Amino acid sequence: MNKHVKRFFRMSLITLLGIAVGLGASQAQDPSVAGIYLLTEVNGEQLPAHSWTEKPDGKRCKQIILGGGLLLDSEGRSAAFLTERVVCPNEDGSETAGKEHSVIFAGSYTIFGDQITIEDDFGTDEAVIKGDVLVYKAGGGDRPTEDLIFRKE
Repeated sequence: MNKHVKRFFRMSLITLLGIAVGLGASQAQDPSVAGIYLLTEVNGEQLPAHSWTEKPDGKRCKQIILGGGLLLDSEGRSAAFLTERVVCPNEDGSETAGKEHSVIFAGSYTIFGDQITIEDDFGTDEAVIKGDVLVYKAGGGDRPTEDLIFRKE
């Protein structure tokens, strides 16, 4: 009987050590991403960055991204915002600049290793985090694809 108790104790200890090592390894692959990230680049261009958008009337206008941020909380919720101005060409060659405004995208996120999947009302996007830099690939399908670079505060 004493042999069985020692064997059971030894096997339990080995199992617990294996679980602890496994949890430690998974935590090392699952960095804490919760925090505030500030937008620094869009498609390789420092802010303010220029993009294009199409108005409902079909007019193609320049979208100037002035700033932005991404908030990831520890509960899997996300909130992103962009501050932008849209500048549209007129028939006489001049341009009309719209007012500066912000857009907020509330959603949620999941993480697997360094891969983050972010879902909001506009769809599902992917991001990769390396240290304090988060590379967010937005768009696809019927939306233009953009690479947004965020840095953790």
